[in-house]
Order: sequence, then structure tokens, then C-alpha cells
Amino acid sequence: MGAAENQEIYQFKVTLLGTTPPIWRRVGVAGDYTLAQLHRVLQVAMGWENYHLYMFRIGAKTYGPPDPDFDGGLKLIDAKRMRVRAALPGVGTTFGYVYDFGDNWQHDLLLEAIIMPVPDMTYPRCIAGERNCPPEDAGGIGGYRNYLEAMADPSHKEHQDMMMWRGPFNPEEFSVEKVNQELQRKFRRPRKTVLVRSTSAPPRLSPKRDRMQPVMLSTLAFPQRHRVPIRPNETVPFELNQRERELILSHTFADESLTDRLQLVPQLGQRPIFHFTLDDLDELVGSIAAEANHTKNRALQEQLNQLCERIEAVLNKYTDTEV
Repeated sequence: MGAAENQEIYQFKVTLLGTTPPIWRRVGVAGDYTLAQLHRVLQVAMGWENYHLYMFRIGAKTYGPPDPDFDGGLKLIDAKRMRVRAALPGVGTTFGYVYDFGDNWQHDLLLEAIIMPVPDMTYPRCIAGERNCPPEDAGGIGGYRNYLEAMADPSHKEHQDMMMWRGPFNPEEFSVEKVNQELQRKFRRPRKTVLVRSTSAPPRLSPKRDRMQPVMLSTLAFPQRHRVPIRPNETVPFELNQRERELILSHTFADESLTDRLQLVPQLGQRPIFHFTLDDLDELVGSIAAEANHTKNRALQEQLNQLCERIEAVLNKYTDTEV
């Protein structure tokens, strides 16, 4: 998000409860972000990997991704339908954010300020923070304490197992710069119409790339001189074969609002074309990229990366921002 958009920025301090010294971050997000988008920002800023369910507790209400298979009596309000500015009464509001109902990582959020964006600065943004996030699936606060004890003592009976599980770990390590790089990657700036100056012939494709879908080939071989403008929230067609749908459904934690439509099997003779907004595709490619970065299966990683490239090609073809 560019500062020129003149949107109010909601500045939060988020603290992981139960850790001493505290693990915390300070982040700024646009007030028109949904709570689901705030969740994604917190995942990146804290260092979580977005593998589990979450919820926000704001006053007497709870928000999250509604899951008919697991409600736990929570009656979650859909976090994608509530915007930050509408959910929070004002500066000084505190509320809770819980990630991974098994490990029960509880965070305290304080709305510190509502400010105008700093010129030439991109948002969402991590402003400050301290200490490394616990490893995913560490077993909650108690498990994290045991993990730190084992990692700190080479003679500990679980030290080698922990090293093999995650490798070296520095609980004090934290980099604002790395967090912001990841935020910029996952939350792209507004899509501007850009001119592409081509001074050379279309690139030759390797045999490996020749096996990719036609939409990717046409995008690479015939670069767009400018992005195609579409209305905000307008959908664009995207073809996904059966294997690609399986990759998304079986190997990512993409939101149900995206995956439900992939369950529909095209009728005989029909091409498997689905329709997404550009924000949908942004969210989808982030989920796929997260799994590609995590998996140790090289073949699966390559398939996920190729799917990411296809989605990025579509994102680079369109713009839904007026210029």
C-alpha cells in the first residue's frame, strides 16, 4: 500500500503472552484491512507459519475462519467480513489473538495509535520488535520452555532430537528488515498500470518451462505492454487442472472461501476454469508459496513453485487500481 492513498494506519503492539523476557512486535496496517488480513500480517510479523486456525477476541465477540468441522462452541464471526476500523472502538483498545488452538499461543494486542501514513513508506509494516518467535508446533509455552532448555544444553537428552527437528535456534534473533521484506512480498503494493519496454526478442523457454500451462507460455512469450485494467473486486478466469487443484486442497492452508470453489468438478467437455479476484489470487499464491518454502519434498516443491509462477503471471497481467 502506498502512502499516497491517504488511508489511516492502525498501529498495534502485539505481545506473545507467557514469555519472559517478552516477545513482541509493533506493526502498522491500513484501517480497511479485514481481520483476516490482520491475521496474515501478524503471522509474518511474529514469525508463525500459518498452519493452524486462529481467532480474535474483541469484547464479547470472537472472529476467525468459520469451520463447520471445528467450532468448539466458539460461533466465530467470519474474520474476512469485519474490517479493523469497524471492529475496534478507538485508540487504547486491547484485545486477544489466539493462534493454533492446540498449542494455544495467546497474544495481547494494543491499538496504540491511528496515524496518517508516512510518505513513500509501504504498508503493512513492522516498526519494531524483539526476540525470535517460538518454532511452530513447539507445544505451547510449556513446550517452548523445554525446547529452550534442551537447545541451550548440548548434554541434554533431547538436544540432538531438537537440533535435528529445527536446526540451530537463537531466541534473541529478530530482524525488522527481514520481516518487512516478507510483508512486501506477501502484501504487494497497489497494482499500477506499468509500461514494459522490451528491447529484445521473446525469451526462449527451456523444455522444463514448455510443459507449463498455455497461460504462462503466452505471458512469457508475448509480454504485455501494460496491465489490463479491471474493476475492483472483478474476477478474472484462471484454469487449474486436477493436479493443481489437489496441490492447493491437500498441501496448503488456503482459506475455505478460496478452496470451496475448487471442489466443483467441471462437467464433461468443459475446461476447469475458475474465477478469482486479484486479492483472492494474492492470498492464494501466499499460501502456496508458504508450503513450497516449508516442504522438504523437492518434487512437490517444484510443482508448487510452478503453480506460484502461473498465478504471478496472471497477477502481473491485470490491475484493479485506478491510475
